[in-house]
Amino acid sequence: MSLKEAFEALLRMGKSTGPRAGDPVSVVLLLREPRFPSLEQLRDAASKAFGVSFSSDRAARHSVYVRGAIFTLANVGAHTLSFLFYTKPYGEESPDFGKSIPLESQRQAWAEHKAWIAIDYAKGSVDIDSKYVVLARLCTHLYDDNCVGLYLPRENTFVPGQKDAHRQLAKIVAYRDVVVA
Repeated sequence: MSLKEAFEALLRMGKSTGPRAGDPVSVVLLLREPRFPSLEQLRDAASKAFGVSFSSDRAARHSVYVRGAIFTLANVGAHTLSFLFYTKPYGEESPDFGKSIPLESQRQAWAEHKAWIAIDYAKGSVDIDSKYVVLARLCTHLYDDNCVGLYLPRENTFVPGQKDAHRQLAKIVAYRDVVVA
């Protein structure tokens, strides 16, 4: 299955206005509770996702670290990812969005979340599909029982539940191999 087909499958799961070109390439994990992974847990997930050891040294080719007081970043070879942790519902400034999602399973999951993690592709010189592959590889190892769904803001797509989210992440990862060494 191509990445385009995977996204089309995601889009069929809910309302979409199509890709929003100005938005960053990002995956948002919606959380039941505001429990965020520690730096060590992020390094462990990245190590599992990419098959290399990650350090806390921000100059290292493979690292997860805090820059300043609030920015968590990951160097994944030539790719840089950023993490944003937020303790309120996603899109709280647009409370009607969750009610407008067409499927009941989506509305229920959206209403259930209380916090979120956004993982953005911040820097690298690859195409959009490859950026999503890098994000999906990491998100596969971050998505756990605290997650109620994943949202792709650029694609305006929401996938509720652990089984469906893991299935869609696996389709994206399988689309192509992206070099992170």
